[in-house]
Order: sequence, then structure tokens, then C-alpha cells
Amino acid sequence: MASRKGDAPTEDEPEPRKKSKLVSDEVTPPSEPEQKPRVVLNPADCDLGFNIEGDGLLGSSLCDQGLAYCWFGARANVGVTGGKYCFSCKVVSFQSVKMEDTDPEDRNLCRVGISRGDGVVGSLGETSNSFGYESTGKFWNATRSPCYGEKFGVGDTIVCALNLEEKPLASISFSKNGKCLGTAMKFNAVVDPDVKNFQWESAFFPHLLLKNVEVELQFSVEDGLVPEDGFKPWAAAFGDGNAIVGPVFDDPKDCEVMMMVGMPASGKTTWAEKWVKEHPEKRYVFVGINMVFDQMKVPGHLRKQLKESDDDPYRLELLLIKACYILDSLSSRATVRAATTPRNYILDSTYLKKGERQNELRQFNLFKKIAVVVFPSPEEVKARLLQRFDDLGFLVHAEIMNELLGTFVLPVSKDVPCSDELFDEVMFVELNRDESHKLLEEMKQEESDLNSNDSSPYSCKNFDESYPFSPNYGGSHVLPYPTPSPQYKGASAVNTCVATNPCPSPAFQPCAIASITGNAPGCYGNAG
Repeated sequence: MASRKGDAPTEDEPEPRKKSKLVSDEVTPPSEPEQKPRVVLNPADCDLGFNIEGDGLLGSSLCDQGLAYCWFGARANVGVTGGKYCFSCKVVSFQSVKMEDTDPEDRNLCRVGISRGDGVVGSLGETSNSFGYESTGKFWNATRSPCYGEKFGVGDTIVCALNLEEKPLASISFSKNGKCLGTAMKFNAVVDPDVKNFQWESAFFPHLLLKNVEVELQFSVEDGLVPEDGFKPWAAAFGDGNAIVGPVFDDPKDCEVMMMVGMPASGKTTWAEKWVKEHPEKRYVFVGINMVFDQMKVPGHLRKQLKESDDDPYRLELLLIKACYILDSLSSRATVRAATTPRNYILDSTYLKKGERQNELRQFNLFKKIAVVVFPSPEEVKARLLQRFDDLGFLVHAEIMNELLGTFVLPVSKDVPCSDELFDEVMFVELNRDESHKLLEEMKQEESDLNSNDSSPYSCKNFDESYPFSPNYGGSHVLPYPTPSPQYKGASAVNTCVATNPCPSPAFQPCAIASITGNAPGCYGNAG
């Protein structure tokens, strides 16, 4: 009796003889040599306003509208951990921009250098582990900028040479059009391997930071690089075993978009910035008003100086208006790029309306979509509002806050019955969902009972009064919009890039005031 397929052989059926393996059976075709990646600018490690073209060797910064006031950075896709290597950067053109309020020498700027992979890509020369030679002739490191070499501009070629052979004191030097400018700095390149989770975090990468400039990079002789004496082309690090490939995102299905949801001044930006620092491997593209200020090189302490300045009381407001336009442009670019370039994104605005959330997320079709709801306790939000007032001098007007509050709908994930939202996950990072829902309903009811545009569950009428905060939630200070005089023609700015228009239209004043509290993109009506 024959056995069925899968049964053990019977006694009448001898067990089939196993076929012996022959050498010929194991012969496999010779493997092709492993393809080494080309060294190019890395689309997974650049700012949202940085354009990469020309097979990855051409780089430029966006400069339309208010983007001309911003710096945008990018790193190459290959770093090194040892050896002596160099690359070159040729300035192709200065982009034509309208910046009448900015000194001509500050309209087109370029920094070229190296940085460690764990640094912020938009801050070349502003941290201890990034080093940049600027077109003004200065050398930047940790925000210090001593004079170093000659100025450079269109048509000039700068070679950056990195010497990591003499650890712990590595060195960086530059040359201009073949003329050696000498060592710019010696620095400690030793990194504790236990501190970093990824190899690329401790490697050093070619790095650019541009403001209205187009450049061309050369990483190999084939690209046109003429190496410095004693230094190899950057691409040669592969053959020496010193090359580390930077972060790569191949598939949008492996990427995520995190959407911050919450009222202005609730703590969304603080949470998001902390999250970015704790997850460097994600290389998040952060889209928010603080990101715009960083790329305009107007940090918080400078904004506070502008607020306290008596020379020009409208300078900070004009700066906010300009930043609002820029954020709107970058937000639009983020949704367009999402369709073609896999990255991880954090969208930092209010996103209170369900319809607005749906519209914004449609371009992120294949991404994992996460809502991060920041709903603090009444005591905590009161402290944050007071701190925001101390930092900036004003907050969102009560009328705007009432309007935002009335549209606030807590998000739900798409797996909840009857949900028409797109989120794969919803995180409540302060009060939980039940606590947030209860408090939100109480606030809406209180706002309805007040029935006044001069009051809000968030507000008190006068900063000098004794803080009649709502019993349900915190309070913000309701300040009148400043009204410029008819003769006012705008503020002159030195590298702080305020608007070129005359005095701000009242229609844009809510936009500017709301934007500083995280209420963007665009004017406040788009973010509610």
C-alpha cells in the first residue's frame, strides 16, 4: 500500500535514498562587487528650504517671497571617522532677491565646512561640533566667528580639508582657488561610543549653510575635485574603510508625520522640540514658527531684545508677520515634498478643526499619521501663559481665542467606529482623553455663557488686574493690537529680516500675534 503524501514510509516501502550533495550542486554564480554609494547631498538630511539638484551635487536655498531671509542647510550622505579627506564647493551664483531692508553684503551668504552627524542641519558653525568658513571671511564654530580668511563669492572654489589622523586633536583647513588659507581650528574629535546609538551620529560630514546662494559640490576626482596635497578625495573613504553612510529613508511607509493639536501656548512646541532631541535617528522635519525664527537666525533672546527695545515698537510685530508668511510657504512645501521624498515630519500648529487636519494629511497618504494632543491642567497652562507674556510681551487676543476654542474638536484614530479622521494613533501627552474632553466641554460652555468678545475662559481683561482666571482653565492677557501711525513706514533691520512692506495691515495683526504662539500656518483663520 502506497503511503499518502506526507505520511511516513511503511515497512513494505524502503525509505527513499537521500540524494547526496555534490560540489556542483553548491556552485553559485560569482557575486558582483558591492556597489558603493556615490557621495552626494543627502535629501534625508537637509532643511525643508534646501534644493538638491544636478545628480545630488547642486545645492541652493529657496528665496521666493520671505524665504530670502532664511538660511537653509544640508549635509552629504557620507561621513568619515578617520583619515585625511577633502571636498570642494564652487559658488555658482548669487540669487537675485528683493531685501531693501537688509545690507547688500548680508543678502547672499554661504558657509561651507563639516559637522558631526548628530547636529542640527540648519546650524553649521553654531554648535561645538560644527565648523564653517563663511563667504564674509569669518570662520564659525559654537557661534563664535573670528576673521579667518578672504571673502569669497561667485566663481570661487573652496576646498575643505579634514584631518582625523591626529586624534584626539583633529584639524580643519580651507583653500580658496588653490591658495591654502591654513588651519582654521584644531578640535577634539573623540566621541564616547556608548553615547551614540548610530554610527553616523559620531561621523563627520560635509555641510553647507546657504542664504540665497547656489553652489556645486565635488567629492571625487570624477566630479572635478582637485584634492589638497596630503588629502584624499572624500569618496576615497570607502576604499579605506573610514566611510559611514548617513541617515536614509527609502519608503514613506516607514516614515511618520506627527501633528501637534492644542490651543496656543499650551506647550506643543516645547514638547515637540524635546521629542526631536530624544529621537535624532528620525531626522524630523520640524514645521513650526520656532523653526522659522531659527532659520531667520533670530533666536529667542534676540526676539526678547526686540520686544524691549524703545527704538522701534513695531519691529517685533513686523518680524512676526514676515515669519508667518515664511511658515505658510514652508508648510506648503512640506506637503508637496511628502509625495516624493520620504522623511519624518512634525507639523507644529494648533490643528483644532477636523477638516483642517484631514486636508493637511492627505498628501501624507502612505505615512504613519500620529496626532499629539497637548491639553495641560489649568494650573500648568496659567504658568505657561504668564511665561509666554514675559518672553514676548503679548499673546493672542481674546476674540481669536474664543473663535479657536469654539472650533476645537479632539482627534480620534481611524480605527474608532464612525471615525472619519486619518490618524493611525492619537497620543494625549498631558491630560488624558477623558480629562481633556471634560475640561474642553466646560470651557466651551463657559465661553458661551460669557457671550462676549472681550472675555474668554483663557483671558483676563487687563494685565495689571489681579488675574481673574477662569476656574476651569488658565488665563491669557488680552492686549490691544498696536496701531501704527499713518507716517510709519516699517522698521529698518540689520540681519533680523522684518517685512519690507509699510505698516502692517490690521488684517495681518492677528496672524502675527497668533503665529508666535504656535498658531500657523498662514493666518489664524487657517489654523483654527
